[in-house]
Amino acid sequence: MDELWRQTVETRLIAAETRNAVDEVHRQNVEMRLGSIEDILKWLVRLILGALVLAILGVAFKSGINLT
Repeated sequence: MDELWRQTVETRLIAAETRNAVDEVHRQNVEMRLGSIEDILKWLVRLILGALVLAILGVAFKSGINLT
């Protein structure tokens, strides 16, 4: 009975350690992907803001800026 219990506990421990290792790798991959998404969003926001600034400047210069 003791040998069967030891094997069962050992099998469960190995399974838990394997799941832990897989989860850690998965977490690292998710962190890398989220970092990439954040970088892409940062550049997308910059692009949109730059387009808005250029559109405002284009309208201002096309209609002429009247300061008087």
